Amino acid sequence: MANKKKEIVYLRRRSRKNGNVALFLDYIKNGKRTCEYLKMYLVPENTRDDKRKNVETLKLAEAIKAKRIVDMQANAFGVAQPSANDALFYDYVERLIDRKEGTTK
Repeated sequence: MANKKKEIVYLRRRSRKNGNVALFLDYIKNGKRTCEYLKMYLVPENTRDDKRKNVETLKLAEAIKAKRIVDMQANAFGVAQPSANDALFYDYVERLIDRKEGTTK
């Protein structure tokens, strides 16, 4: 019997009617199961280019999976991850003032 390794994030595949295979991530976040569609597809391997494209797509999907694992583990251990949405309050107010300059408000 093969031992199945338990993972935090699973890379799943789902067949489509047109023969392509859709890739998505499946993980549990805050006690709820979450499916994140990657909008990436594997095409039927008829030529070498198709095979090469599928290998590249799988590598990219694995990289996204690894990033999600790192993010989840960092949050579990209380390590703050910088994000694009994090902005300094001073910078935000400065932009707000610049936008409102010249108005009566």
